[in-house]
Amino acid sequence: MTVKEIYDELNALAPFSTQAAWDNSGILIGNDDAPVMGILAALDVTDYEVGLAVQNGLNLIVSHHPVIFHPLKQLRGDSLYAKLLCSGICVIAAHTNLDKAIGGVNDALCEKLGLDFRKCGAETADGFLNVGTFGSALTAAETAALLRDRLGGAVRFADGGRPVKKSAVCSGSGGEFFREASALGCDALITGEASYHDFLDAAGLGLSLFTAGHFETENPVCEKLQTYLRQACPGVPVMVSDRKNAIITVN
Repeated sequence: MTVKEIYDELNALAPFSTQAAWDNSGILIGNDDAPVMGILAALDVTDYEVGLAVQNGLNLIVSHHPVIFHPLKQLRGDSLYAKLLCSGICVIAAHTNLDKAIGGVNDALCEKLGLDFRKCGAETADGFLNVGTFGSALTAAETAALLRDRLGGAVRFADGGRPVKKSAVCSGSGGEFFREASALGCDALITGEASYHDFLDAAGLGLSLFTAGHFETENPVCEKLQTYLRQACPGVPVMVSDRKNAIITVN
């Protein structure tokens, strides 16, 4: 299969036309007609992923975060981009389109948390929110402990003062959507990261706001990508990056 054929399979899962206007998803490095010898599914493209791909003979990285996001002002021989080009590694990024997709990033997070969930339409928070329910109502502290245990990272929260049964969910950076979560009648918003004032304002609305880490709330999609690509691209090896979160939290 070629890079373009892999792109088409990803487009069937998460149409690239749905990406946010500010996003940069798609084929970012490489040629459309390059034959794919193997795929690495990863949250990010770092030196670690490049080394892992080279070591295992994989020449396509399918990442969630775009390896090129801001305009490049220079291209040096020791840069990550030069290493990718010199190694013959192509990159496809599926970012905000995969966030919103059925079976995408947000769905993977809800499944990891054991939520019974539904997707919100594009008219609510541009389609970035899911709404899920827990099997039984939890206190805010119990919810935080569940997030820590299921996702493996540090959890911060503001207690909205009521039991958590129904929660809005936005993987990654979604603290800004606390007003939409409240308008949906949710008890909480679960996301990866939020600002100090998001915490204060959410609690002021009686909404608990939980942040469980950008990496931790998005990384579960990599295994789902592996499963999807193995089914869509039979005969093409697909690995998942085993890189750990680079952010260290000291409590």
